[in-house]
Amino acid sequence: MPRRTLPAALIAAVVLSLLAAGACAAPSDDQEATASGGAATDRAAERVEASATPSTAAPSTPPSSAPPEPTTTTPPPTAPPTTAAPTTTATTAPPPPPIEEGDLVRGVRGERTRALQERLAALAYDPGPADGQFGLKTAMAVWAFQALHGLPRDGVVTAEVEAAIMGAPPQGMLRPDLGPTHTEVDLDRQVLLVWGDGVLELVTHVSSGSGVAYCEDGHCGDAVTPVGDYRYQRRIAGERHAPLGVLYDPVYFNGGIAVHGAPSVPDHPASHGCVRIPLHISSYFQSLVADGEPIATFRSGGGPSVAVAPAGAPAAPPPAGAENGG
Repeated sequence: MPRRTLPAALIAAVVLSLLAAGACAAPSDDQEATASGGAATDRAAERVEASATPSTAAPSTPPSSAPPEPTTTTPPPTAPPTTAAPTTTATTAPPPPPIEEGDLVRGVRGERTRALQERLAALAYDPGPADGQFGLKTAMAVWAFQALHGLPRDGVVTAEVEAAIMGAPPQGMLRPDLGPTHTEVDLDRQVLLVWGDGVLELVTHVSSGSGVAYCEDGHCGDAVTPVGDYRYQRRIAGERHAPLGVLYDPVYFNGGIAVHGAPSVPDHPASHGCVRIPLHISSYFQSLVADGEPIATFRSGGGPSVAVAPAGAPAAPPPAGAENGG
């Protein structure tokens, strides 16, 4: 049988078909390398993109290029200075003087004391102001009243003493022989009375010479107030600084012996020979007496006051040491 022969055009078409099919099924080495490289490139790009993806965290603030603003440090507020309150010591007010009950004594106050002071002043004593306060001035006035009336000189105003003061008659002269104007110093009763034209101007407690010899700071003498009838001789207004102390407003009547004020006028003889009177009385005493007027110092024997006989002997001279004062 005869061999079939394919036309040349058909053979060419088959060959071209086969070539086209091989190109799709088996790529060349170059093509495979290119594909592999492209895949790798795609994965690297994915990593870059992933790293370049913006983070959701807050971005850090880049340093500012503007110059920093000056900072002003404000000091903490200062409290206004406080002044500590001064430390005070609580003081307790002294208790009020006791109200008058029973006897009247130093320290009490009230209307009975005021009435007592007013009555003593009317009798020419000087109890100080009639303020209802029973103080030392009132006590010394009571001493003088008690002494002149023969009562214990203790300054206690019992009901009997109060009645005696409130009902006392006017005081009489102890030395009427001296005339209407004179001063009487009763050394036994330790009282002084000033009379002017027959009117009693002052009655006061005194402290005269202790009667004891003394030697103080090299000055010696006899603490005696001489007895006799004298006259006022001279005076010094204010203070006189004597060897044994200060004499306040002295009025001399026998050498260095004087009536003068003193801070201490106890209820007994205690001076160096002078006649001490309270300071509140010495401040005006000089206005009651004049130089040349009589002053008598005598002993009455005490007891209720009665007229005393005139001195039967000459006046005694000043004692030794009279110039020492006190």
